[in-house]
Amino acid sequence: MYLSSEEVPAGTVLQGYDICIAGAGAAGLPLARSLAGTSKKVLLLAAGLPDDKGLPPGFRQKIYGGTMGSFLEKVDPLFLRRSRLHMYGGTTNHFGFWSRPLDEVDFQPRPGYRKAFWPFPLAELTPFYQRAMEYGRYGPFNFEDLPFWEKALFGKNFSPLKDDELGVAIMHAQYEERYHDFQLQVGDALKSATNVTVLFNANLLKLESTSQRSHVTALECASIVDGREGHRFTVKAEKYVLALGGIESVRLLKLSGELGNNKNDHLGRGFMVHPLITTAAQVEFHQPVPAEIRNLYRDQQVRLRHPEAPSQEYLHDTAPLVDPRLLLKHCVFNAWGVLVPTPETLAADKIGNFRVILRFNPEGDRAELNLNWEQVPNENSRITLSPTEVDPVFRQPVTHLDWRLAEEDKRTAVRAVEIVDRYLGRRGAASFRLTTDLTGDAGQWIFGRLENALATGDHHMGALRMAASSEEGLVDKHSRFFSVDNLYTAGCAQFPTSGFTNPTLTIVALALRLADHLLKG
Repeated sequence: MYLSSEEVPAGTVLQGYDICIAGAGAAGLPLARSLAGTSKKVLLLAAGLPDDKGLPPGFRQKIYGGTMGSFLEKVDPLFLRRSRLHMYGGTTNHFGFWSRPLDEVDFQPRPGYRKAFWPFPLAELTPFYQRAMEYGRYGPFNFEDLPFWEKALFGKNFSPLKDDELGVAIMHAQYEERYHDFQLQVGDALKSATNVTVLFNANLLKLESTSQRSHVTALECASIVDGREGHRFTVKAEKYVLALGGIESVRLLKLSGELGNNKNDHLGRGFMVHPLITTAAQVEFHQPVPAEIRNLYRDQQVRLRHPEAPSQEYLHDTAPLVDPRLLLKHCVFNAWGVLVPTPETLAADKIGNFRVILRFNPEGDRAELNLNWEQVPNENSRITLSPTEVDPVFRQPVTHLDWRLAEEDKRTAVRAVEIVDRYLGRRGAASFRLTTDLTGDAGQWIFGRLENALATGDHHMGALRMAASSEEGLVDKHSRFFSVDNLYTAGCAQFPTSGFTNPTLTIVALALRLADHLLKG
């Protein structure tokens, strides 16, 4: 059911809900969709409006403004407002849903590089990854089946050589708006669900809790009218889920008296993104790289025909579709290969996981390297409240984000390009030229809107770290805060490690896993 906060009188207490989800983006929408049609009475708070498209109104987006540390100011002065959207569906409105699951090595501690790890193995999340594939209409969960993808992409990987330090990983993307906009994909199901209420123009201001801050008692919310604060109302439920993204969820906990923090003061610490260099290096080959190898590394559309029986496999289909209705029998999305380090390379070099996109020229004798890598958890990279600025609508302190990189992060970038240089040199590369300057310490990079400058991926991870114990993090393996018995989080703020891959498929998988857990409680 859809409902607007304008239909809720000032001072109303909305109650009687089993679960209240605050946030209707990449985490909140799959979570609510999984709970639709169940015995749980669910309230989903959406700050935006049902018809949100394009960009949110300026007054709403300004709530996502804030102040930043000096390093992030150099890298991306617009980061806080550019990389998240204050609207129904959140950033799913503007992304291409690049995806693949995390690797096994991303779940484990890596001696010499990082101690952080996930409190459960990859195998425990795999069934939920399989279900999450439906959100991208990706078909089979077979990212590691290289022969399948070589056939689907009319490609072939570089021939393996002894002691190779790199392999290939398959990435997916969904560029079709009706699928990658999650509110378009699940909106009808939520609108018709009798047990789910989506409350629009509902802005969470604060979580109320007991004096010991061990139990959430209510949410204080408000509407926005003509760019100003409208009226306030209260929400009460048995359990609450923060699904407001990797930055705003932390801000709301800070505004609520450091709710959910532990004695080691981890709240807001360890903030990570995926550092990115669009063009880190250029490589030239003695002769053109074969077209079939270039095909494997080229972002291209694939069309897979659904199996006619459960025992059969998805088939790659290239026949012309003369009838648009035939698309219903297919999964249509994009896929391509990227170069990635082997687990043995990561262990030997003690570096973060990374991926390299090879962008070949039309002749195939030259390529540019796009580098994206895993950031080491860093307690000095953190989210706090700004002591000087407030948002223009509710007059609450805005976020202060002090994103930092450590020496390990620069070492990963340096070693990554060295490893790729060696790998391609064994395969006919004539020259390899760095286009970015990787000398200096962790604070020294090329800055600015340049292809060879350090940039930030739009993945806000780590500031509500999941851990095996309250000594090491803030939420347990079921995404519940250790110190608050009825508060959960959904989204990538809980990621203890990031790997190299875009996080949305993992966000959805964790949301589906949380839904199953909440249904048992």
